[in-house]
Amino acid sequence: MPGLDRQGWHLAPWRREYCIVTTTPSPDRPAGPVIVTVCTSCRAPGTELAEAPGRKLFEAVASAAEGTDCRVRPTQCLSVCKRICSISLSAAGGYTFVFGDLDPDRDAGDVVAMARACAEAPHGFVPWRDRPEAMRRGIIARVPPPDWSPEDGSAPA
Repeated sequence: MPGLDRQGWHLAPWRREYCIVTTTPSPDRPAGPVIVTVCTSCRAPGTELAEAPGRKLFEAVASAAEGTDCRVRPTQCLSVCKRICSISLSAAGGYTFVFGDLDPDRDAGDVVAMARACAEAPHGFVPWRDRPEAMRRGIIARVPPPDWSPEDGSAPA
């Protein structure tokens, strides 16, 4: 029987794991797995926590990741409350991306596709034109890895 999370939702044990996308090692790719984190408390004012669209997005991404090397990690809040349905993609040695305004009914496949693209891209950097549609319009932040420090501050070519 699955347990309850801090918000009182039932959790399936297999969904407590990270969303890990692995790839062939390369010196310019992220050093660790790409981790997809989904905010499960994202919701509009007046919406009950149990009906939070963020929770629905978490379930949709977990479902889209089934059968892949990707699993989903929930978090209680990403503090992007004005851009509900938010996720982050991060990896050691790679860029961190934060996306919002995602649609739980439409964008889960794009989230998984973006995680896979980050795992394969130099420094985890996926250019705007190469991102899935939802990842083009929903970008909130792109943070370079701590060890990335080119002279001019530019993104990888």
